[in-house]
Amino acid sequence: MLKSILTPALIALTLSSAAFAAQPSSDAQLAASAGVVAGQYTASELQNIIEARKANDLETLNYFLSGANRADHGAGDSAGQLANLAGVQPGTYSASELALIIEARKENDRDRVAYILSGTNRTAPAAAEVVTAGEAQLAAALGVDAANYTLAQLIALTAAAND
Repeated sequence: MLKSILTPALIALTLSSAAFAAQPSSDAQLAASAGVVAGQYTASELQNIIEARKANDLETLNYFLSGANRADHGAGDSAGQLANLAGVQPGTYSASELALIIEARKENDRDRVAYILSGTNRTAPAAAEVVTAGEAQLAAALGVDAANYTLAQLIALTAAAND
């Protein structure tokens, strides 16, 4: 009776030990790919380090290599937690930008990550007084001054004129 209970338990324990034993070798491979010593970083950190090296993103690379991502941001600091997940310094990006960075990294979309990290997404659209060639063309076709209208207004006027 005892033997029939212990045998499956020992088999399960052996299999779980084998599964855990396999993990360090994959982390060792990730560490080698990241160019760091095995055992110092989690698999997630290693992947972020590898991606930062590929993208030549020194800010993110230093963030993970220095261990700054491990700093305690408090249990209630969701922005700090999101920043940790995104691999950036807390307080630098908005929650929506952090979510976009995390999603882009999951999808391995380096261009979108670089776009958000660069801050280009924060640039304000040009004022109505700044006239582009396309706006000038639309305004000329409508017979109005392009500097008095935004692009959206010019498009709406064009649509109304074509109806």
